[in-house]
Amino acid sequence: MSLTKYDIDQLCLFDDEFFAECFRGHPECTEELLRIILGISNIRIVRHRVQNPITNNDKRGVRLDVYAVGEDNSTVYNIEIQKTDTHNLRKRSRYNSSMIDARTTIGKNDDFNKLPESYVIFICRDDIIKSNEAVYHFKRRTDKSVELEDGTNIIFVNGSYEGDDDIGKLMSDFVETDVGKMNNSILAGRVAEAREEEEARRGKKGDKDKMIVTHFDKLMMKEREAGLEEGSIDTARRMLAKGKYSIDEIAEITDLTVEKVREIADSV
Repeated sequence: MSLTKYDIDQLCLFDDEFFAECFRGHPECTEELLRIILGISNIRIVRHRVQNPITNNDKRGVRLDVYAVGEDNSTVYNIEIQKTDTHNLRKRSRYNSSMIDARTTIGKNDDFNKLPESYVIFICRDDIIKSNEAVYHFKRRTDKSVELEDGTNIIFVNGSYEGDDDIGKLMSDFVETDVGKMNNSILAGRVAEAREEEEARRGKKGDKDKMIVTHFDKLMMKEREAGLEEGSIDTARRMLAKGKYSIDEIAEITDLTVEKVREIADSV
């Protein structure tokens, strides 16, 4: 099923394909996010890629929602949009950080001191850490709070935070579908443009009854499949907890693969 214009108007920045479309080719949007989240007003981006893949030979690679490089190549940023809690974000953030360091930052014979400061930022729909904070900023420290100063930063932004400060307003914008109600003019303008661009590609601007056949169709399918899979995963967890069903039986009932059920079993 294709998306109507109404469907497109209901998308928000927590929908990852729509987020990518809004940010692709628009580093000013990434700069605005970083300034608000990090509280640094003078951030400038010199290189910017959306849905940037990093391969790892025969091991698991990653696809970064946003990868950006700051002025003088002294800082790199990875921003990830996370609509659901997949219960693996802590280690996923570690993996992203290590992949960025190993595959994108310094040359073969460069001194390690040339490693740029890195920020891996997950903007999560829910409070992953569950301490009711707006932003969780992690650095490596000793048990006596002596900082290692290796330049590694991992940040989780709480999308459910509703404060009246800059972060609260930003998170409100991420779930808002009405651009007229968004707080940030840069993001609101880009969201409006992205919708207008999609309508222009249709060639039927303003016709709410026509169907759109574009990358937004893939978004809808992806969202629906993700929802179905998440429900199947929850069912598999409950069945495993009862201890009455075999792996094969659970796979057959939930339409998950046997390998996926085994993976779930290993995590419970």
